[in-house]
Amino acid sequence: MRKARTALLLLCVLASSVLVNGFQQQPGGGRGSAQKYLNGAADAILALKSTRFSLKHEGTAVYQDDKTGITISAADCVYAAPDRVSCDVKVSLKNGMLLQMTRVWVPEGVFQSNPMTRQFAKMPPAEGTFNGAALFAKTGIPDILRTAVQNAQVVGREKIQNRNTLRLKGDVSGEKLNPLVGFTLKSEITYPFDLWIDEQSVNTMRIHVTEPDGNGWLVELSGTNEPVDVPTPQPPPARGPQ
Repeated sequence: MRKARTALLLLCVLASSVLVNGFQQQPGGGRGSAQKYLNGAADAILALKSTRFSLKHEGTAVYQDDKTGITISAADCVYAAPDRVSCDVKVSLKNGMLLQMTRVWVPEGVFQSNPMTRQFAKMPPAEGTFNGAALFAKTGIPDILRTAVQNAQVVGREKIQNRNTLRLKGDVSGEKLNPLVGFTLKSEITYPFDLWIDEQSVNTMRIHVTEPDGNGWLVELSGTNEPVDVPTPQPPPARGPQ
């Protein structure tokens, strides 16, 4: 009888050890487990009514016009579903002066303010440039999360904006990422990709793309579904010949 109890106790200890180890390994899991989170995050982005987000390039500035001496490396933006985005863009001039301009993507077109006068003008269509509204379209971040993250895995939990988040890691090709960051990456290279999602709502909180030499892209989202307004800018009327 004593041997039977000992065996039963040992069995319970072993079972308990297996359970503890299993929980300690969470939220890891294999590719299937990570892809479920990625799919959920993609669905959550498509369900967004609005959000605030910032876009920052770490390291060397990427948008640089040698003729004008303008350098752009960061933007603070708001998104209103399904296709309206406004970004306040920080501009550095060659003489060190810091200015701000606003670029707006709406169904009527793309508008940009003059950093000096703050008046808007409609921009001509341009391929191969950053499109803020495209981030939240079905073919934007949601498509990357569903189809393009290679070697995906859940690597742990972190606190961001006082929210409990899950952190996922993987790799994404520059070709897939380029439309979202203004075609600044090499299409043939695969880049480390990190995603932080709210553990409760599965809303995306942060995205990071790592480039060589300490460079990278950081996207942070906040204010999910808070009321925002992205009106269509009204450029001043064209002046006739004097």
